Amino acid sequence: MKKLILSLLASLVLVIMLGFQQQDFSDREAMIQAKVSERVEDYRLNLLKRCWDKVMKEASARVDSILIVRSEEIHTVDSIPRPVKPVKPYKPEVPLLDKTEPIAPVLGNGGGR
Repeated sequence: MKKLILSLLASLVLVIMLGFQQQDFSDREAMIQAKVSERVEDYRLNLLKRCWDKVMKEASARVDSILIVRSEEIHTVDSIPRPVKPVKPYKPEVPLLDKTEPIAPVLGNGGGR
């Protein structure tokens, strides 16, 4: 029984002694400061990337619109001009048939010999 009381008393004294010790918070503050600095740097890089993407998107839209406007000013890049439109061949007049006549080819009298 004395051993049990002695061990409980020793453990209680040990807990009290550890409770009153001064802890070194300098390492903890340094870790917190490093984590804050890391998060601030990540935020700054993320913000910079978003701004860069926005600027590049706007620049791309402006360049595309400028190229479209200028492409209308440039007539051709090719040195070969387009050929002229061909002339349609002469279309012979074919006499109209009466609706009572049977349909037969209208060719001359030769028949094919």
